[in-house]
Amino acid sequence: MTLIAQISDVHFGAEDDRAIAEAAACIEEAGPDMLVLCGDLTQRGKRSEFEAAATWLDQFDLPKLVVPGNHDTPMFNLAARAAEPFKRFKSLFSDLFDVAEAGEAIAVGLNTARGWQVRRNWAEGTVNLDDLDEAIIRAAESDAALKMIACHHPFHSLPGAPLRTRTRRGRRASDKVAASHVQMLLTGHVHTPSVTLRQRANGCYLAVSSGTLSVRLRAEPPSFNLVRLEDGNVSVDRCDMHSDGPKLSRMGEFEAHASACS
Repeated sequence: MTLIAQISDVHFGAEDDRAIAEAAACIEEAGPDMLVLCGDLTQRGKRSEFEAAATWLDQFDLPKLVVPGNHDTPMFNLAARAAEPFKRFKSLFSDLFDVAEAGEAIAVGLNTARGWQVRRNWAEGTVNLDDLDEAIIRAAESDAALKMIACHHPFHSLPGAPLRTRTRRGRRASDKVAASHVQMLLTGHVHTPSVTLRQRANGCYLAVSSGTLSVRLRAEPPSFNLVRLEDGNVSVDRCDMHSDGPKLSRMGEFEAHASACS
């Protein structure tokens, strides 16, 4: 059995103190083999916010993969956002943005955030298809039974989510993942827990989105996910932080093998 804790959108600078404390306790109790953080560690990309995120993550002594989100660029420094948008992120997390492998699972990082874009909503995601190809190859080289790619932005809008997304090259990226050996895409950004089986003409994959542990809620309580691989099956639970304590609920269960697409 392999257990992965999936966290996103902690937004240090706008974090929910109770939620992050309860989440840490839940993670410690669950004893995952790996932790994946799908971006937006910070609220404004400040050094102090990155340092707070690093301190919080240091308590988890396990393999970690950390990818940046759109909030992890310097919000108020336009020159830095254009020239070196991820300098502060890389100064603390460059060693964690690549790949994490534990048990029967591997997770490979992909950066879909940009410091500046020629479109109205700079927060939207963009997939570099060459980077995606490299991530897919890196995952395929592993003997792990569960192969995952982690990024901040979903490739498609989530069913029923209050925030709609428009990720550039998302459809082509989705086709590439579906045709590969990668079974799961881990994302955040929309602050909404979700599991969707993405059926494409050339295959399928599971799109798994994590909620937020910040005060920036969108119709859902603070939460994170637990992804479990056991006996050839993958299950995804959400752990919600309620006023009377954390509560686990099952979001989905699937075959880990590619034959689940048929």
